[in-house]
Amino acid sequence: MFEGGGVKGIAFVGALQAFEEAGFRWQNVAGTSAGAVASALIAAGYTAAELRRIMETRVEFRRMMDGGALGALPLVGPWLNLLVHEGFYRGDYFLGLMRTLLAEKMGKERVTFADFTMPKEPGDSEEAYLGRFKYRLHVVASNITRNELMILPQDAARLGLDPDDLEVALAVRMSISIPYFFMPVRMAASDGEKHWVVDGGLLSNFPIRYFDSPPGETPAWPTFGLLLWEPTAGQPRHERIRSLISMTRAMVRTMNTAHDRKALEEADLRRIIKVPTGKYSATDFDLTAADREWLHNSGYEAARQFLSGWSWDRYVAERLQNPAEGAR
Repeated sequence: MFEGGGVKGIAFVGALQAFEEAGFRWQNVAGTSAGAVASALIAAGYTAAELRRIMETRVEFRRMMDGGALGALPLVGPWLNLLVHEGFYRGDYFLGLMRTLLAEKMGKERVTFADFTMPKEPGDSEEAYLGRFKYRLHVVASNITRNELMILPQDAARLGLDPDDLEVALAVRMSISIPYFFMPVRMAASDGEKHWVVDGGLLSNFPIRYFDSPPGETPAWPTFGLLLWEPTAGQPRHERIRSLISMTRAMVRTMNTAHDRKALEEADLRRIIKVPTGKYSATDFDLTAADREWLHNSGYEAARQFLSGWSWDRYVAERLQNPAEGAR
């Protein structure tokens, strides 16, 4: 499970390198926002080394702030976009990049969740398989039209859409739609109703228990969570809100840190890798090469230290001791 956190998600690449060096391979992956980006590329088959090269040579972070013709107007452009299109930036550069990267790895132009299906395991009930394990990729988004959390692709059926036919890049684009910053994705349901979908972190930035098995059942696989951890995480902080920009910044911080973390239990924390993210914020799209290197190394060291003290036997015992847990 990969948490959201905008550009801070670069740290995930370093953590993935440590897991690969320890011999781990991912069975099911899920994520919100930046975590959805990492999850989709992992599910497509990208290695940590390949992802690092992509971050260094192919991702132009400044182009993420693509305002289009209206947004290009001096001074007032982004604000006009916000008023007219409900977001400063279009997100078209990101969507195009995701489509390209998925197409290159999967060998087809339009990659859908049908390309990420898995066979049913003998121990899986039909309900568990269709609800959680049919797809090796799960993307968290927020449907603000219906005030509900969406786990894609399964929840696409609520809109009358075929989950198998949902485009992966579009689902990830939904998940990264930080309110006010990126324009929301508008989906037309089969009944003609329009649905507005935004960043999954609005409702759940870190649903670590999504893959958990029924109480008392021995887990077949370990579940790990990667949490982007600021130096002041868990401590009260006062946000000075003076404008729409500072309000947006405060909303992003609240989305990325509050509700899921408060609900985490001690048993959850023992399967979570806390990755320090230093001074960087989710929307720091002007990161230097040195900044990106720092985040990558932080993820690598955090995961390496976590894995040095991890054991499968202790993991199983801890999951069975918690009456609400167990994990696939």
